[in-house]
Amino acid sequence: MGGYYYITKQGDMWDYIAWKVYKNEKMIEKLLNAEENREIMTFYIFPAGVKVWCPETAEQAAPNELPPWRDNQ
Repeated sequence: MGGYYYITKQGDMWDYIAWKVYKNEKMIEKLLNAEENREIMTFYIFPAGVKVWCPETAEQAAPNELPPWRDNQ
């Protein structure tokens, strides 16, 4: 499964990162459950430069649909 690292800015918080990455602060659980983030779980307010793993969601993995006028079927 894919994903990428978000590099924090001073003052970032878990819910803000979820909103920036997934456009939904309720996706915070996805970030907190990522095994790659276990070492940084102690942060509440992040300093600058911390790498937070952001796993890909099912919506992100789905191919983009073409608009009806571009559909060749």
